[in-house]
Amino acid sequence: MEYVEGDPKFVRRIMDAGGGTLKKCFQCATCSVVCPLSPDENPFPRKEMIWAQWGLKEKLMADSDVWLCHQCNDCSSYCPRGAKPGEVLGALRNIQISQYSFPGFLAQAFTTPRYIWAIYALPILLLAAYFSIFGFHIPEGEVHFSHFIPHQHVELAGMIMGGYIGIAILVGLYRFWTAMGGHEIRAKEKSEFVDVGTQVKGGFIPSLIATIIEILTHNRFGKCGESKYRYFAHLGIFYGFILIFIGTNIAFAYLLMGRELNLPLTDPAKIFGNIGFILLFGGASWVIYERVVKRDTIGIGGYFDWLFLGTLWLVAFSGIVLEALRFANSIAAYWIYLVHLVVVFVLLAYAPYSKFAHLAYRTIAMTYAKYSGKDTEKTQL
Repeated sequence: MEYVEGDPKFVRRIMDAGGGTLKKCFQCATCSVVCPLSPDENPFPRKEMIWAQWGLKEKLMADSDVWLCHQCNDCSSYCPRGAKPGEVLGALRNIQISQYSFPGFLAQAFTTPRYIWAIYALPILLLAAYFSIFGFHIPEGEVHFSHFIPHQHVELAGMIMGGYIGIAILVGLYRFWTAMGGHEIRAKEKSEFVDVGTQVKGGFIPSLIATIIEILTHNRFGKCGESKYRYFAHLGIFYGFILIFIGTNIAFAYLLMGRELNLPLTDPAKIFGNIGFILLFGGASWVIYERVVKRDTIGIGGYFDWLFLGTLWLVAFSGIVLEALRFANSIAAYWIYLVHLVVVFVLLAYAPYSKFAHLAYRTIAMTYAKYSGKDTEKTQL
């Protein structure tokens, strides 16, 4: 006999994080049956709905299955009670990020709207400090952002920010892996416990490679039924970021070669970057539209989701407007440039604490599921 004690405060936390329909669930198991991603031997989300209603925090905080859910919303659409299990699992993912983030106090700013002012105040204060040191001056003549803020300064700030993001994400992932039991995982086809990284069939490295391939192809999103748009919208967002990253690195290489970055539209850096911003804008707009029009059937999401979606949309939109104003040689380009820097900072610098961290946590959770043998294909409904 196992004695378990629920936490009513944790139940309320789930509901506040976007799982407000949790208590409508009456455990009919329709969600697990209709889900195209739920495996036969370890199905979700029914067990997560039970644990959430009981407030079993420890079980849910170590549960990798919430990340196998890609919020296709088949479960929410077919739920006879309108409990929206997809929204509940989305809330649990957000809480897990908050639970394991480093440092933890920063993650709290993403759990409630009352801290949004602080989130945006930090990059504004950093810009104010920068201009107090180097002076503020709007250049005359042809628009050159390097005459306003030298590109070298932006790249240096980006490298410092990237180093911090990497450390914070790795600490969070280590905490999550440990919580899932990553130091003692029973390997497939093995009866003894093996160490993380042991090269066995179904081991860590093969599992990680298989997970990366799945993420690159988005094949799980492709299995979604009710929210098929997520496959295309997420592809746009995902590969939009990749193209922008490629373009940014080409521009950085130009800087190292001493080239001016006031580049024409035909330059490879601009081609990659502009296509990336268009894909990013299209994907983010599509997700926002679908969430609004289908809010009654699949749910609209919580603050955590909308802070990320809104910031993502602003980054893409301001980037496109910025490019247009630069080629129009409008002085307004400098002011939009400042707005763009602020929203890019919010999107990237806070990545370990926002929904942006989904990519990292989903990768490690899917790897764990494959490595431990929990992730098997559903054979029948």
